[in-house]
Amino acid sequence: MAEKTELETETEQSPAEAAEMLRNIADEIESGDEITVKGNDAAITVPGTVEKLGTELEVEHEIKGKYDQVAVEIEFDWTIIPDEEDEDHSESSE
Repeated sequence: MAEKTELETETEQSPAEAAEMLRNIADEIESGDEITVKGNDAAITVPGTVEKLGTELEVEHEIKGKYDQVAVEIEFDWTIIPDEEDEDHSESSE
């Protein structure tokens, strides 16, 4: 059975704080090292060394009377395929 770890967080930040968070994630992706995302007094670290990333960008702009509501969602996904010598995750038959 697959094991799943998930972290979802919603916060209010200044534009500068949000930009800094995105820059930190971008720097970790570019470095190829592990990627750590923090939120709600928790953190998750995932492997970041990959050849290609799947990316999805969704932008919504909704006009509500005299106010506008804008949402931007950015999603990255990738698959980690271990080297044959690193396959200690595989189940052994007994």
